[in-house]
Amino acid sequence: MTSTLKTKKASIAISSNIYILKNCFMKKYIKRTIAFCIGINFLFIYCNAQDTWVSYSKAINTKGLEGHNFRLSAMVRTELDDDSASAHLWARVDKEKGVGFFENMDDRPIRGTSWKFYEVKGKIDTAARLLAFGVYCMYNGKFYFDDLKLEVEIGKNKWRNFYYGNFDDGTLDSLQQGIQFGDNGKNIKYTALVVNAGGDAGKSLLIEGKDVPNYGVNLKIGKYANVNGIKLYYEIYGAGAPLVVLHGNGGSIATFSSFYPKLLKQYKVIAIDSRAQGNSTTTGAPLTYDMMASDVNELLNQLNIDSVFVWGQSDGAILALLLAKDYPKRVKRALAFAPNIQEDTMALFPWAIDYVHKQVKESKDPTTKALNQMMLDYPNLPYSELSKIKAPVLIMSGDRDVIRPEHILKMFQSIPNSQLCILPGATDGGSWQKQDLFLTIMNDFFNKPFAMPDTKDWYTQ
Repeated sequence: MTSTLKTKKASIAISSNIYILKNCFMKKYIKRTIAFCIGINFLFIYCNAQDTWVSYSKAINTKGLEGHNFRLSAMVRTELDDDSASAHLWARVDKEKGVGFFENMDDRPIRGTSWKFYEVKGKIDTAARLLAFGVYCMYNGKFYFDDLKLEVEIGKNKWRNFYYGNFDDGTLDSLQQGIQFGDNGKNIKYTALVVNAGGDAGKSLLIEGKDVPNYGVNLKIGKYANVNGIKLYYEIYGAGAPLVVLHGNGGSIATFSSFYPKLLKQYKVIAIDSRAQGNSTTTGAPLTYDMMASDVNELLNQLNIDSVFVWGQSDGAILALLLAKDYPKRVKRALAFAPNIQEDTMALFPWAIDYVHKQVKESKDPTTKALNQMMLDYPNLPYSELSKIKAPVLIMSGDRDVIRPEHILKMFQSIPNSQLCILPGATDGGSWQKQDLFLTIMNDFFNKPFAMPDTKDWYTQ
């Protein structure tokens, strides 16, 4: 339940970085992810974004322009290497506190091969301090831009140019890599230069992405398995001991993009989009964690893989526990980061549950409603059920998680062969926030002899 009711993973670690990314470039993922993937989905955005996209932008001071309309336009064409690659225009109004207007054309990605005019329109919010704007590109390919223009309406039907880049002078016209917020939107896997557009078109800006990670949308690697009436999407990388990676509510395989390069060096990583999420389909029936765990088990049957390590985040952590409980021969060891086995305030903080209720009530997207409703209804296991788990389990969370620490402790105490780790100074996205520490702990747990030393033994021998 990494991104919804159990909003458990709505690790609203709303640090400014995550906040900006959440409201901006990963808006698409956030809609899925924040479907209140109660748990680790926010961070997935925070970490993935830097790997899979780039922006070139600038900003203007908006003093005296509050309440005025603006429009950002450009001619754009693309030559894409990935099916999911795309070009976009974007604009964001930064206020004294928080973000105002934001649009990034996420609902109309540019993938055409011919030059075409595109435009973003908006209004500069009250209390605005600056208007950031530019272009951004996702995944691999060549992305061409020309006649990039920002105009503000300074009177009725009177527009003033605040920026115009036709790139005919051979420079980037003061565009800088990033989104005008720290290092966000910067990516060394992209280059930008001015090239001849051909014919009478003059020169244009070419942004090119090479070797950009495309986990979760890698159609050359990804496959579908027919399981339990749906098509379950998965990607397999690396060699070694099989490791199943399960994302949180509203997330996808891409949630863990920053982890895969390190994981696949020693594991055969089996990354899965849970039903109704990522590229996997659903039947339309109410969603349950039991069914999702069954999906994973059936996929492993089809792959002829007898037993695996499992790492699950949030909702994925719930699945990890269910797999270990219901399919004991399948799981060698399970790491569950921020799981919950109850759906009430005994396990989750009230603000998280309130948020999920709001999502169910207000969302117009059927899948978002279904994912959040699942978090409201499930899981509802008694602690005694965890005693059925025989495989070694590592229960982890952040010390400022969406899951109550007392619930985390109780789950740890209920599993016979278990270890407990609370990451200090971490949220529901602690795996991302302290990635090196997390990976060290994970690898020790999976690869070293399992032990449960007890201080009591010092005094009772």
